[in-house]
Amino acid sequence: MYNTVFGVMNDHKEVWTGVFQLKNVFEKFTENTVRLTELKTEQEKDLQSFFNTMTEKRETLIILCTPIINIILAYAHDKKEKELLKKLNLNKNKLAGSNDTDLIEKCKTIYKAAKKLYKKSSGEAENSDNIKVSIKDYGLTEKMVIDLEVAVNDFSKTRLALHEAIQDKDKMGKQIATIIKKNKKLLENKMDLLVSIFEKSSPDFYKSYVEARVIQIVESEKVKSKKEKKTEKREQAKESVAE
Repeated sequence: MYNTVFGVMNDHKEVWTGVFQLKNVFEKFTENTVRLTELKTEQEKDLQSFFNTMTEKRETLIILCTPIINIILAYAHDKKEKELLKKLNLNKNKLAGSNDTDLIEKCKTIYKAAKKLYKKSSGEAENSDNIKVSIKDYGLTEKMVIDLEVAVNDFSKTRLALHEAIQDKDKMGKQIATIIKKNKKLLENKMDLLVSIFEKSSPDFYKSYVEARVIQIVESEKVKSKKEKKTEKREQAKESVAE
């Protein structure tokens, strides 16, 4: 409706520009409408790319984490490390069934344990002439430990980016609501009243303006339906991030 009103006013500038207050209010209306279009375009950007990236990073994290868990568990069983077995009572299915927050915490725990064991095993090799069975003998490499750290950080950053994108959409929604409220006041309290003085002298302009304003009734119903769908989608996104 705003864009239609904007078009009508621009098409009939020669009619109304002599009325200073109408010109003044239209400039404010134009500024608001341009900003509103920018915000709506940005807000309507799809979040699917964020979700796709998150899914990809999550799968990568689980794939990298699983063999490290198995290596540490095998090592802990042989060494009878009961505390370590209890602490890392995990497997691929348990990781996959974890929500995002828990997955990050579990993988951080695994990373810390792997780093500590690898460092310990390297120190033992350097300071002892005795051949000892170490975590390295079970297949753990420095690259595996480093790759896991990178994967944890990547997944955490991607999750944060999605959360920020959702927050930005909410902020834009509030800004849009504020601008709509301002334009509503400009139209009802000034433009509608001032344009009415041209009902007799410029009937074509007046009729076009009134018809443009009537669009609001039809749009309100459409916006209501779209808003309900968007609200539902946004809530689903929030629930995903909350996990």
